[in-house]
Amino acid sequence: MNRRVASFVGLLLTALCFGQSVYANQAPLYYLDHPLVGKVFSASDRRWVTESHLIGMLQDKQFILLGESHTNPVHHAGQARLIERWLKAEKPTALVLEMLAYGDESPANNSELTLEALTTSLEEVARGWQWHLYAPLLALHIKHQLPMHGGNLVSAQKHDFSSGQSCQLSRQDMTIDVCDLFASSQQKYLQQLIFAAHCDYLPMAQTPPLMRIQIAKDASLAMTMAEMGDSHQVALIAGAIHVRKDIGVPVHLHKLGYSPETSVASVAFVNVQPEKLQVDDYFDEVGVADQYDYVIFTASERNQDPCIEFSEQLRKMKKTDS
Repeated sequence: MNRRVASFVGLLLTALCFGQSVYANQAPLYYLDHPLVGKVFSASDRRWVTESHLIGMLQDKQFILLGESHTNPVHHAGQARLIERWLKAEKPTALVLEMLAYGDESPANNSELTLEALTTSLEEVARGWQWHLYAPLLALHIKHQLPMHGGNLVSAQKHDFSSGQSCQLSRQDMTIDVCDLFASSQQKYLQQLIFAAHCDYLPMAQTPPLMRIQIAKDASLAMTMAEMGDSHQVALIAGAIHVRKDIGVPVHLHKLGYSPETSVASVAFVNVQPEKLQVDDYFDEVGVADQYDYVIFTASERNQDPCIEFSEQLRKMKKTDS
């Protein structure tokens, strides 16, 4: 590992100190010695760049979209570090989170708020998320008193879109038709991604409702960012698929009038895998440049394919039921 790469890895790991106490029982990271760990890839010109170059390219963007694996603490540490370096004195910064529903927000103007109290509060508001893993971002939120808003659909909306009862998402003067936004080929591609994400256990016939929810969710995230965009520069925290330029939030931001080239940057944090040593090994028939502007490769919180783990869980459940 060369000095430049080792330095960036060190900075990411150092950022974990934001939430050092809550990582005491965290599972170990894997593949730290993988040759891609710590490297930053610029997709448009297909070259490796430094962290400083990445920060420089982000400075003039109104929106940065930071894609993650939800359970990898290194991703959250890296996101927090990039956002802190992106802050500007002349324009405030806001955070929009996939993990919170639209209308949910966190008190950023409470200087007495502790990390533990905020984590507990969020666990009550949005159950099912491992909020302790987000300690670096939550600490950044407290430190700089950044507005933090939810951008996801509320429960009733998820039902309406999944059932096909609704096609339009409207808010203020913004409207997006989520049923006709993508061509049939893109919809089939999205359904295939959802099928694969469920480890091929979900019947393909059940993927259209989930696809409609995903498209609507991305539209909701984009609208929330646009609402904040008049007065803030905005960082989105979401799963990596949601920040994809071809099928994710950037499509909706473009629909709302924001230029993908000048206003939006999509950055994906990607777990390395031991058998994948080249950038293109991590991307399907849709090339990396069509999916993200930058990719940051990190150590993984898993040492096996999640579908293998899921399969083993199903096997144990069946054995218990029998």
